[in-house]
Amino acid sequence: MTNKTISLPFETYDKLRKEKHKGESFPELINRLLRRKKSKEKKLEDLAGVFEKDDEWDEIIEGLYEDRSRPGRM
Repeated sequence: MTNKTISLPFETYDKLRKEKHKGESFPELINRLLRRKKSKEKKLEDLAGVFEKDDEWDEIIEGLYEDRSRPGRM
């Protein structure tokens, strides 16, 4: 296995250190954080298009545009 050394500002290192679980190495921490990020991205992808067939969403959008077209009050 090849190792790489990276430089981090102290503030970044300190934030990572605070996220680290007891007995967890920095590579394990970084892998855990990357998995969590990827998991959240996947969940957002699963929501894509959920309002596609929902008439209520269309009504909400129409209402927003109607409100924007009305002159403002002073």
